[in-house]
Amino acid sequence: MNRKKSFILYHDYRQHLELLSDEEKGKLLMALFEYSEDGVIPDFDGMLKMAFSFIKAQIDRDAAKYAAVCEKNRENIQRRWKKEDAEA
Repeated sequence: MNRKKSFILYHDYRQHLELLSDEEKGKLLMALFEYSEDGVIPDFDGMLKMAFSFIKAQIDRDAAKYAAVCEKNRENIQRRWKKEDAEA
């Protein structure tokens, strides 16, 4: 995975996560950190598997969006420097 310093947990998840026990929430949270940092997908069953899958999908969408913004910024910086070099 990307070496970002963070990932986003949305408030919309709360109603779904309230269906899990505290122990399951802890396991899920640690698995999300591991997935976000290293791309490790846990071997969950049932409710944990379902919860992980929809949050993972959002983490992936957010990571793709972040990568696109970074690439666009990189292109803009390169254009700026090329323009300044041409004017010098």
